[in-house]
Amino acid sequence: MGWFKGVIGRFLGLLARFRPRLNMISLLEASSLGLILALAIIFRILPIRYGAYFSTEADTVFQYRVADYVVRNGYSAWFTWNDTLSWYPYGRDIPHTSFPGLPFSAAVVYSLLVSLGFNFSLYDVCIFFPILMAFLTCLCIYLLGRDLGGRTVGLLASFIMAVGPAFILRTYLGFFDTENIGIFSTVAMSLFFLRSIEREKPLLNRLLYSVAAGLSLSYFHASWGASKYAVGLLVLFMASTLFFNLYERRHLLSYGVILAVSSIIAVMIPIHGIGFLYSAENVAAFGLFILLFMYEAIRGRMSGWKAMLISGVMLASLAVGVLILESRGLIPPLAHKFLSVLDPSQRAASPLFESVAEHKKATWTTFFENFGVTLPLALFGTYLALGKREEKLIYGSLLFLSALYFTGSLIRLVLILSIPVSLMGAYGMKELLSPFLVKGSRQVKRRLRRRLGVSREMGLIFVAAIFASMLPMVWEAANLSNSPMNIGVTVPVKMGGRYPQDWLQALVWMRDNLPEDSIVVSWWDYGYWIETFSNKRTLADGSTLNGEQIGRIGRIMMLNQSEALKILKDYNATHILVYYTFNPSNPSQEWPLGDNAKWYWMVRIGGLNLTEYVEEGRYTAKFYESTIYNLMRMSADPEHFKLVYKSENGWVLIYEIKY
Repeated sequence: MGWFKGVIGRFLGLLARFRPRLNMISLLEASSLGLILALAIIFRILPIRYGAYFSTEADTVFQYRVADYVVRNGYSAWFTWNDTLSWYPYGRDIPHTSFPGLPFSAAVVYSLLVSLGFNFSLYDVCIFFPILMAFLTCLCIYLLGRDLGGRTVGLLASFIMAVGPAFILRTYLGFFDTENIGIFSTVAMSLFFLRSIEREKPLLNRLLYSVAAGLSLSYFHASWGASKYAVGLLVLFMASTLFFNLYERRHLLSYGVILAVSSIIAVMIPIHGIGFLYSAENVAAFGLFILLFMYEAIRGRMSGWKAMLISGVMLASLAVGVLILESRGLIPPLAHKFLSVLDPSQRAASPLFESVAEHKKATWTTFFENFGVTLPLALFGTYLALGKREEKLIYGSLLFLSALYFTGSLIRLVLILSIPVSLMGAYGMKELLSPFLVKGSRQVKRRLRRRLGVSREMGLIFVAAIFASMLPMVWEAANLSNSPMNIGVTVPVKMGGRYPQDWLQALVWMRDNLPEDSIVVSWWDYGYWIETFSNKRTLADGSTLNGEQIGRIGRIMMLNQSEALKILKDYNATHILVYYTFNPSNPSQEWPLGDNAKWYWMVRIGGLNLTEYVEEGRYTAKFYESTIYNLMRMSADPEHFKLVYKSENGWVLIYEIKY
């Protein structure tokens, strides 16, 4: 029994050592965080009432298909996979056109669960993976907010992130896409980077945090093309330390470690390769490191104002140098999709890019629906933060201002904006309410109320009003959780007490009834679905890799049937699919969800003249002669287009092509 008493004694001694720390973390704070994280899970898991399906976003099923390939064939097989189902007849070089981060992560989680004896399928793991990442992101932003402004800011930031509609829309059940990892990586990188530059931390700790930040950025590089933004954010912050005269050697050390770790890993990812080092944002990042290294060597030999002048000249030289290298073709220019975010006027040059709904410019309605009162609170918090000139607050302010600009340019990036709105909105809210919630004696509170010119009662009313103003955002989050947003729901209208499943029925029918060597032509939106669930070859899918081939599909749809057949023959296409949405109770009433609303983009991307199809708001004879109109109306020439499948409500139609 002596050994047992010894173990108990050591255990009690260990508890006594941690008792002060436990006292510091109040039960209220811990329980509040627990409730927030539970709320984050509940809001995202509620759509399961409509079935455990993937989101209607096309990329989600592609990511599942890649994860399935990795699980069945091994991780190394991914690096040599040429997918013959997509982009017929060329196929798709998967490792050089997609990111491994998300499917590899799902495969790792699946393998871990199986090894532990859990009976989960890969499908289940992929369906629930977004909720896991949302949980981790809300936890991570709590830590980041606590570092930035205390525990109150941490809890508020986590709450805003948990119920923010913009974040829910990309992390709900079945939204298995790259943004899950991208947002988490941005928050994690920011947390570790800011901790790595804390002056009071020992050198070893700062190095470890720098490595963790570099690994977080590497995870971002391996998962989402928007990692360019994270690199740009680091460059912007480092430049701002010079501008605000805050730069120290510790900044250069952390920055250098992050660039080294992330770059070494990134060049091993096929979609990046060695060319990663020559991209505009990385040339700027490495160039800034070199300039800071030189600045570090000379700044001790000159006065303060001369050092400031030199730093300004260095930054200007860096910007000009990158532009010159790009204009001379020595480094590749930014891809069109990134350039169009910086300069929205570039967008008109690519109808294909414009055709995607999430590539449109944001409106004030978008900002209000997604953020409500937290956006003006973030503006207020940023204003106060910039005035304090503290490193972490400056970083949060730069994150907010840059994300605000990019979101205004591209509505999809409202997701990235959700991070700084949560962070700076929480900071602004704390600063706004702190005078009314200040602790102290009655005399202190009375003097403060007199200075503010408000009574105790009015102060309480103001606090309650601020919290109540967040209710519309919570209500919007609840509405999203109560809405069907998955592939199992063809149109978001209940019919006979249930949501129609025409698409699932059509995909299963193609899988079971079409020959293995079938080549199915459809608009590019549905390519991933046909490849993943029907296992049939398609001409195009959501990757939009070949704009010319998508343009040819547009011409197939919008030219007359004899002209369309000539192009179809070039591909030896066997079947053609159209998606036509209308009210079954009143077929003359169209719903703008299918090809009947997308034909406009087929004309533009196909390089055709829109005025030949619609003039003064009326369809022309050429529109009524188009292949897609006749396919949707089931009036196509039966000698060449034989209707072989009609979904339950007649929305999905599949024709066999006869030459």
